[in-house]
Amino acid sequence: MKSRTFIIAVLSLFASVSFAAFSEAPPAFTYKDGKAVFVDFSHAEYELHFDNHSKTVSVESTIDFEVHEAGFPVFDLVPEPTDLTLDGVPVEQALSLDPDAQTSFRILQSKVPVGRHQLKLKHGLTTNVVWSDLGVASAFWLSDLNDRSYLEQYVPSNLEFDQYSKKVTVNLIGLEGLAHTLKANGTVTKLSEEKLEVTYPAKYTSSSVFFHLFPEKSITSNVSFYYPSIDGRKIPVDIYTTVAIDPFVVLTKGILAELEADYGPFPHDQLLVYGVSLVKGGMEYSGATSTGLLSLGHELFHSYNARGVMPANGNSGWMDEGLSRWRDNLYRQLPGIAHPSAKLAGHSVWRRSTDSNSYAQGSAFLSLVSHKMNERGLHLKTFLKEYFQRNMFRTVTTEVFERDLAQFSGMDFSEDFSRYIYGRSTPSRTKAVRVEADPHHPRYTKKELLELTMPRGRR
Repeated sequence: MKSRTFIIAVLSLFASVSFAAFSEAPPAFTYKDGKAVFVDFSHAEYELHFDNHSKTVSVESTIDFEVHEAGFPVFDLVPEPTDLTLDGVPVEQALSLDPDAQTSFRILQSKVPVGRHQLKLKHGLTTNVVWSDLGVASAFWLSDLNDRSYLEQYVPSNLEFDQYSKKVTVNLIGLEGLAHTLKANGTVTKLSEEKLEVTYPAKYTSSSVFFHLFPEKSITSNVSFYYPSIDGRKIPVDIYTTVAIDPFVVLTKGILAELEADYGPFPHDQLLVYGVSLVKGGMEYSGATSTGLLSLGHELFHSYNARGVMPANGNSGWMDEGLSRWRDNLYRQLPGIAHPSAKLAGHSVWRRSTDSNSYAQGSAFLSLVSHKMNERGLHLKTFLKEYFQRNMFRTVTTEVFERDLAQFSGMDFSEDFSRYIYGRSTPSRTKAVRVEADPHHPRYTKKELLELTMPRGRR
């Protein structure tokens, strides 16, 4: 037992310093007279200028990346970029579909050799930006259920497989005398009243980042304290809300105790909770969440599952929501599954969003796996604890989960994965399964997102 524990500890340490595997990138594909190639970001810097005079936000970005196969580099940014230069030379870009027409991304119109390169560009930002007489609010609200809804909505980024360090600098122009706060799951530095900076660690992906800038007067309550982790750390916890804050404080402490007892020490250096409601759910980030009270446990579990051990692509996201719903369902067991088949990880290799059936069908599959393991005297939760420790702060695929599960249990689940996860044995006349909306991850309207961004601001 001691040797096994030691091996897991060594693997965990290795995972903490050796992040993303570039092999998890989507495959290159034919483009013009060469190939469109996915690249490896090493560092990104974003300079955000909030100009109160013109009520506009301009962004200047610098991306350092490495090309492992010569071709036309791929990155993404939803707003239209301008003034692009590649290694100091002007370059064009084009918005293009993948070969299966599953998603879009930006492709630089210059073929580059293997090696290190630097991209600079500019763009305007309007998404989730609110101006008022209190000041300005801006937030990077993310979603795993919609295509191109991670960091690329706001600043240029790579796809979810990649992990790289990031720095965001906030410049407040024409907002003298209006105090602002920046909440982020990184290291925030106040350089001056008009200039703030946040650095994010290299282990973060495009789905990890929490960023929320707002006038101080727009938040009603804020409580900070240290949580005593089982590993001896004192984890800083920051909770801010627009509703009653005491229930969030009490429940956060209770959920952290539960999760640490089940899965080991909380994996992040801090915890940031934005309480937006006593009922409605929210979204997970790495060591952070924007959430309603009833969804707090679901979202905090995501700091182990989804934003600790992180999906590499859309075909991997089912694990995040399936596991979290399985916990929500009190880790139930099922001897069988009602639906005949499912295709949660059987989509195109270029898919970027999580299958909406992952909550119901993913959790049902895990309930079946748990039942089969219990019949052998094994426990799925015990496996998950080791799985999380082994893969913490790494991007993973469904294949990794299936392999690790088989190695832990000594059981062959390949037929179950084939039927219920990859959808390889779908009957020709299968009745479509109705997608079940999940209360913990509601689809917010644009108006609701703006209200989260500037919850008390007078517009």
